[in-house]
Amino acid sequence: MSYSDPTVISNNILRRAFNDEIAISPLKLQKIMYFVASEYAKVTEEQLFEERFEAWRYGPVLRSVYREFQPFGGYPITKYATQDALGNSFGVNESTNPELRVALDKVWAATRDLGAIKLYKLTHAENSAWDRARKNEQRFIDPNDVTIDDTYQNELMLPPYTASPESPSRVNGDVGE
Repeated sequence: MSYSDPTVISNNILRRAFNDEIAISPLKLQKIMYFVASEYAKVTEEQLFEERFEAWRYGPVLRSVYREFQPFGGYPITKYATQDALGNSFGVNESTNPELRVALDKVWAATRDLGAIKLYKLTHAENSAWDRARKNEQRFIDPNDVTIDDTYQNELMLPPYTASPESPSRVNGDVGE
């Protein structure tokens, strides 16, 4: 299943960060979004987002997520992405997509205690999807390259994918206040 609005998934990541009292900057969020998208695509053979990652100087970026959290600059994000005219924020109900829940949990566990610069450096690895796009002077990262990118996996010590439908969802619907 592809999501048209990546900020909804960003709310699922932010829920984890806020619950665990982990500071997360926009740069760190972008890199986690990339790793989640890559892990999800490896398992489902589907892209997580309809929007394509762009190959910016500091790594893969989803423009909609950048615009949403740009006001925070290099500082920790303190609020969810706003989704409707009333100011309510929503995340994906992970119980309806166990592959997404597993990808989010796996990547969050591997990245939660790492800094944004460390994650940025991982996305810049030789032969990463970002590296290939930059070398070819492409604005967008090829979605197939996102899927096959494994340049970060050893460094993050990601466990192999296993679906666990019984696991409780950490974000159910509304994540607003």
